[in-house]
Amino acid sequence: MTIRLRALPLTPPPVHRETIGSYLNRLADANHLTIGYLSSLVGPSRQHRRVDNRVGYWTPEGLRRLAALTGRSPSSLIHAMPPLGSIGDPLRRLPLSATEEVLEPRRRPACRLCMARRHIRGLVVRSTPHHEGVCHRHHRWLLGDEQHDLTRLPEVLRANLRHHRIVRRGTHPCTALAYIEARDRLTRWFTSESTGESLRQRWNRRLDVLGEDPFGDPHRPSEARIELATYPEAIVLTGLFTSPHWRDHPQLPTEAAQRLDITPHHFRCMRWSFP
Repeated sequence: MTIRLRALPLTPPPVHRETIGSYLNRLADANHLTIGYLSSLVGPSRQHRRVDNRVGYWTPEGLRRLAALTGRSPSSLIHAMPPLGSIGDPLRRLPLSATEEVLEPRRRPACRLCMARRHIRGLVVRSTPHHEGVCHRHHRWLLGDEQHDLTRLPEVLRANLRHHRIVRRGTHPCTALAYIEARDRLTRWFTSESTGESLRQRWNRRLDVLGEDPFGDPHRPSEARIELATYPEAIVLTGLFTSPHWRDHPQLPTEAAQRLDITPHHFRCMRWSFP
């Protein structure tokens, strides 16, 4: 027999694009419940991690039970946490392909200063598309756990505004794939000893602004720090890769070198045609 559920005493609203696991943990914390017990009220008991955002094990009844516990309509929960809208979709039960990062954006902590401004306590994890990797209100980098202050890196802030413009004029997932392609190329280039001195100086300066990584190797920056350090250049390449004119143009390497303000010979050993 189905037990009629009442709303919990404290029902904080979900943050837009918050992961399901993050919201369930915040809901449990607010009501001094274990996450295992709360999930048993929704459906099968699970130890939800805050980054969990899959719904393969959810049922429509589970969504209705979460709505009853929070006093919110299923549609409002789906609006805040879109994966809930695909409950029962058999495709969601299949392993994701090589484009997983596009289909399932990275899950990162929301801007802590924004959350504090909204009087939200505790960790909030959001599903963050690449172009939403900067908080312009507080000048914070959001594509890593450290949330670096970008006040002294205005070129990163400008690059993100350009990233937004690229996304607005492009189509998903093409723009996301283009950024991943550009980011991964720049990461490989960063770790290559053949990197031009001009780019190396720019990247090292940005890393110096970030300060010492308390948990990392001082001689080998983390991938998250490399992504930040190379981000302006990655957006230059993203713009080229998403351009109908340039993406397959034979002069793409020359144009890329000009826009990056480096010599073209650095591109000779790289394949630049966008797949």
